[in-house]
Amino acid sequence: MRCNLKTLKIQHSNLEQLPQSIGNLKALESLTLSHSLIQAIDLHRLAEFSRLVLLDLSKNRLHSLYDSCARTTIHPFPLLSELYLGENKLKSINMDVFQPMVSLTWLDLSHNHISVVSGSLVATSLISLVLSYNRLVEMDCCGWVIPKLYGMVINDNRLPALPRCLEHAFQNVTRLALDTNQLQSDIMFQLGRLTNIEVLSLTDNKLTHVPLNESTIPKQLKYLNLGHNNLKRLDVPYVPSNDLHIDVSSNCISKIDWDSVSANLTKLGMEGNPLDCSFYSISTRADIQSKLVCKKHRIERCDS
Repeated sequence: MRCNLKTLKIQHSNLEQLPQSIGNLKALESLTLSHSLIQAIDLHRLAEFSRLVLLDLSKNRLHSLYDSCARTTIHPFPLLSELYLGENKLKSINMDVFQPMVSLTWLDLSHNHISVVSGSLVATSLISLVLSYNRLVEMDCCGWVIPKLYGMVINDNRLPALPRCLEHAFQNVTRLALDTNQLQSDIMFQLGRLTNIEVLSLTDNKLTHVPLNESTIPKQLKYLNLGHNNLKRLDVPYVPSNDLHIDVSSNCISKIDWDSVSANLTKLGMEGNPLDCSFYSISTRADIQSKLVCKKHRIERCDS
């Protein structure tokens, strides 16, 4: 009682549930309970930690995260900023459970078995969300309110299409990674509406042709990674500025019509293609014609 403990770490234990007496730690600011046997967490049990800033429940056997006492008018986690739930066994997640966490800035749900995302993520302070290494086949973000989110990572899932309402929910995102999914070529027009995006990574998907024009390349984009897809040609008639670096390495590109390539393209990575015309410092059309050296390679996976 009257304990002033601020930090508690319990790692590599045989705990299967939260200790009944953990509510005595009223001054707790940081709680780590990882590498243990925890299977379910009732957030109501942690609601008394009004000073909690960091909660790390990663690397357990967590398959259920819920709040047994629904709240609508109070915020039981007024200061909670970082929440780590990675490397558990969650199969679904209801985003409504995070709504009371008004100060949440970092949410990690990676390395779970999540195939269903329900509810609406309303997190006005959230700046980073990680959903990588799950089993998502679809996502609906139409009710999400995440005005400060700048980083979104959804790598290594099974998405054949982009999340619904992505262009509205992710309007302020500057870094978006969707590597190793099942995305098709028609996604680029939806991504083109993300007006603030600066870094976009789409490696290891099922892209066969990506039109890069004013409808598909956001004006703020600085880096576009399309590596490890199945692109057979490169069409870049539009580049918003000469700051943009485009990476199309490890595809099946065998020819380029330089007359149709934007003069603003000054950084291009093409390693691992049948035709490699990579350049990173050529700045004018004349330089491309006079200095560019292209190399041809035999790429067995492209022969078929």
